[in-house]
Amino acid sequence: MAKKEVTRREFLKIAGVTGVAIGAAGGLGGVLAACGTKEESTTTTAAGPTTTAAASTTTTAAAGTTTTAAAGAEMGREIKIGWVTMTTGIFAGLSEPDGFLLQQAKDAIGDGLVCADGKKHPISWIVKDSQSDSNRAAEVTGELITSDKPDIIFAGMTPTVNIPVAQQCESNGVPCVTYGCPAEPWFFGLNGDPKVGFKWTYNVFWAISDLNAVYIGLFGKVPTNKKVACVYANDPDGIATADEATGFPAALKGAGYTWTNPGLVTNGTEDYSSLINKFKAEGCECLSALMNPPDFANFWKQAKQQAFIPKVTAIGRAILTRPDMDAVGDIGNGLSLEVWWEKTHPFKSALTGLTCDGQVKAWEAKESGPYSPALGLTGGAGFDVITDVVKRTANLDDPASYVEAIKATDLATLVGPVKFAGGLPNCATTPLVGGQWIGKKGAWDRKVVDNSHYPEIPQTGEIVDLTTL
Repeated sequence: MAKKEVTRREFLKIAGVTGVAIGAAGGLGGVLAACGTKEESTTTTAAGPTTTAAASTTTTAAAGTTTTAAAGAEMGREIKIGWVTMTTGIFAGLSEPDGFLLQQAKDAIGDGLVCADGKKHPISWIVKDSQSDSNRAAEVTGELITSDKPDIIFAGMTPTVNIPVAQQCESNGVPCVTYGCPAEPWFFGLNGDPKVGFKWTYNVFWAISDLNAVYIGLFGKVPTNKKVACVYANDPDGIATADEATGFPAALKGAGYTWTNPGLVTNGTEDYSSLINKFKAEGCECLSALMNPPDFANFWKQAKQQAFIPKVTAIGRAILTRPDMDAVGDIGNGLSLEVWWEKTHPFKSALTGLTCDGQVKAWEAKESGPYSPALGLTGGAGFDVITDVVKRTANLDDPASYVEAIKATDLATLVGPVKFAGGLPNCATTPLVGGQWIGKKGAWDRKVVDNSHYPEIPQTGEIVDLTTL
């Protein structure tokens, strides 16, 4: 499917800008300096300990010889990088690699980054937990800006975090790069005008048009009656996905599919019997769902119990990680989804020089749990990009100079090429392919089964009809 840029008018029509996304962007603007309770933060530096206005834990990274630090360079001032992430809360699973990635960055940087001024600058990292909550994300970002005074901020993931962080940075003139939120919900959730864009804030992730193309590609891999059951959460992502004019149903219609959507589902719903009975009565052989992980696990268990087994699925957000699949259990074998990143992707980190497979091996050598797509996304769209921007900033004392470096980004990263050109302003889009989970609890393998939109990413398996498993 060819990419189609969604206009602001179209998106505001679909995205429920009266909902959470716009509430986060428009209603949190006043949550600035008066942030209430201090958030515990972790501040690290490659040159030595520093203190911050917030309660903090200060550690010192060991110096090392790396490709980013040149011996004998004159030492410059410390550069403060703020990082708003999701250590706790409903999306905390996507932040599982955070500690590993931060230490990896410190090890790669050693005692400093050699920047455009020719000096080696020690890096201080100030980490804030959004608690997977929009209000908290705005609050800790305001605290970062007013108390810690970072030179630049990066943040992820989801509209819940990225929109309020970006809004605070845009309002306060702080350079910012977010990652892990689709382009359209991010841009229009911030009330963006495609003719104008934003001055201070930028986003790295795929676009909704990419996601729709991947899902249609997955459905086309299995012969079906082209009837699709739709289960979408009543939140900004679900609202955007469900819209019949510009959401996924519009893509389905263009590809010759029909759909059954009983209505948006409240997060935390316990009984899905009425939906399941509707899908069975309509004879749906495909399933499109966008739900939180616990809700989808509950829905799928009930679907299996009530003998609703579609031939192919396209599941957003709910089954991104192996722990998510473990929560679904063995009955999750064969579920399909979008794939942001896998160890078989042919990319390399600009910061560490590791390939995708090398990144996973580095994780497995130090950590006990399974790797997640965040290992590549946060490493590539987060640490690769933010350190490259700092290195290229001409005047490290001028916030506008950081923005110029962001706009000029043209970088090969662990998650693929990143360049802020084409599509929506201020957005860089990353590759997206279709995948399928094969295996059982504790032993999941995610195969890339549709690479038609990014053939440079190798296909590692053929899709399997769920009803044959």
